[in-house]
Amino acid sequence: MRVIKLAIDAMGGDNAPFSPVKSLELIKDKNFKIFLIGQKSKIEKLLKKNFTFIEIVDCDDFVAMDEKVSSNLLKRNTTMKIAIKFLKEEKVDFSLSAGNTAAFVSIAIAELGMIEGIERPSIGVLFPNILGGFTVFIDAGANVNPKPTHLFQSSILGSIYAESVFNIKNPKVALLNVGEEESKGDELRKQTYKLLKESKLNFIGNIEGHELFSGKADVIITDGFTGNVVLKTSEGITRSFRTILMKELRKNFIGKLGFFLINKNLKNFVRKADYAEYGGGILLGVNGNVIISHGRSSPRAIYNAIKLGEKIVISNLIEKIKEKKWVLQ
Repeated sequence: MRVIKLAIDAMGGDNAPFSPVKSLELIKDKNFKIFLIGQKSKIEKLLKKNFTFIEIVDCDDFVAMDEKVSSNLLKRNTTMKIAIKFLKEEKVDFSLSAGNTAAFVSIAIAELGMIEGIERPSIGVLFPNILGGFTVFIDAGANVNPKPTHLFQSSILGSIYAESVFNIKNPKVALLNVGEEESKGDELRKQTYKLLKESKLNFIGNIEGHELFSGKADVIITDGFTGNVVLKTSEGITRSFRTILMKELRKNFIGKLGFFLINKNLKNFVRKADYAEYGGGILLGVNGNVIISHGRSSPRAIYNAIKLGEKIVISNLIEKIKEKKWVLQ
């Protein structure tokens, strides 16, 4: 069995180093070699026992969650930079961080470079849908001011990602817009629609916000600003819905009885709708497997991000993008 090697930024995220370190206790199989990069003293306090598949790489410097990207930041030998350098030097198969997204993306671009022909990166995340599967949603925040060609390239990357990693044959691609008609939207959306319509992708047209979770499309494309707002809004709706429902159920005896009867179903719903179930997103377009986890990630979310990274590595996604990207244009 192939050993998957990965580098984790142990100091990245709102719950670091707790979540990155504790996530490793959930790993049951032994086909991993993990480089845990961060402040050794803090990491060792959290590890309950010695794990033979973990190697701690001591590093005191890390990127704060609210730190602005600058030339000075990119020069520093931070935990993020070491994680990406390990990937660049082929010591690992993928790198992962739940830290400052803008910084991680910038470091990845600076160190790894872009795949030839791809101008800007994009973040692909997974949304659950009502058909019981999930939809690849791009861009969740990497490129907030794209051109139509950038969205088109993201569509190609997303299509290859869906097909190669999740075995979705000829994935249906849709463009998030304010209406289904071709004439809808701003100039960015109109020009992107034209490029997609003329391409060899399985483009099904525009899709509106209320259809995001319908399963109508396998891949949904938007700009990074809109995508990040959609991502955070959907997370907030899920949490709010659960809170409102629980308050209503606790108001009287009938509600409490109903809660008892549907408790298992409710837990399944929350699990399927929880971002932690999908772990994180992939930074598509850079020349290496880079996994970005949510800043508020729990140990379970980091663990699921690790399993996603494993699936991506086994699929040889980077090689398939390099092989297929021009065929799809």
